Amino acid sequence: MRCEEKGYALPMVIVIALIISVITMSIAFSVREKTAVAQELMDRSSALLKSYSAYNGALYNILTSTFTPTGIKFQQEDGSELVWNLYGEPIEFAEGIMVKFRDGAGMLSPLFHSEYLRKFMEYTCEDSKKTNLFVDTLADWQDIDDFKRLNGAESYDYKMTGYSYAPRNFYIQLSHEVLLLKGFDAEIFEEIKDDIVYWGGGNINYLTMSKKLLGALLKNDPLVDRILRIRKQGKLTGRIFRELTGIPETEENIYAPSGWIKVEITAKVGKAVDRIEAILVKMQSRKRPYMVTEWKR
Repeated sequence: MRCEEKGYALPMVIVIALIISVITMSIAFSVREKTAVAQELMDRSSALLKSYSAYNGALYNILTSTFTPTGIKFQQEDGSELVWNLYGEPIEFAEGIMVKFRDGAGMLSPLFHSEYLRKFMEYTCEDSKKTNLFVDTLADWQDIDDFKRLNGAESYDYKMTGYSYAPRNFYIQLSHEVLLLKGFDAEIFEEIKDDIVYWGGGNINYLTMSKKLLGALLKNDPLVDRILRIRKQGKLTGRIFRELTGIPETEENIYAPSGWIKVEITAKVGKAVDRIEAILVKMQSRKRPYMVTEWKR
């Protein structure tokens, strides 16, 4: 009997050892999983705090700055001056934090710049039909009548094509609303969205435009490259731009930042990423030192 008991004992010990191993592995896996979740939550919280802190720091610097032809200049704590560009070149604000600033006048608004938009789309899209469709359907979407333009669309056209809505017959309420236009190609919007802004004063500032937008309006790549080289050196002014292009300054065409500034902040901690986008108006008055016309996270 004792030999038989010894024979049964070994398998039982092995089974118990396996059970203990499985339980141990399960506990270890659960701990690792919970640790990973806790770390992810910590990283997300840190990224959120970093982005919001950077937003407030950027806002303070913008409000205490003065404009240069292509940027903003402010004093640092040590008394030295620092210039931030207003044409979208990334700036390292702090470790893990990148910021971009765009002058609203260096971008295009569907509210004010339909002809500039046409030229921009012709430059980025080889299909002229899509360009004409966009310009006319945008105009029909925003006007108050029901008279269809050549390549446009009014209520009847939307209804007959199966759309569940009709043109607003008023100004669009945000840039992405153009995606609702009849027949609009979303891929085109992806090509132009970085140079589109809803809010703005209606002015155009060539000095703070992106390379793509400058190329579309000037249609002279060597000239665009030369202008960008001068801008990168911090020497581009309205006078130099006029001498190079022959484009005069007008009420619409200005050679200075408009005061409408798009701010983009990206904070990364581990795998967590938090972004803030805002449109600020640096317009001081007795009751209101600035405005935030758009803010999203």
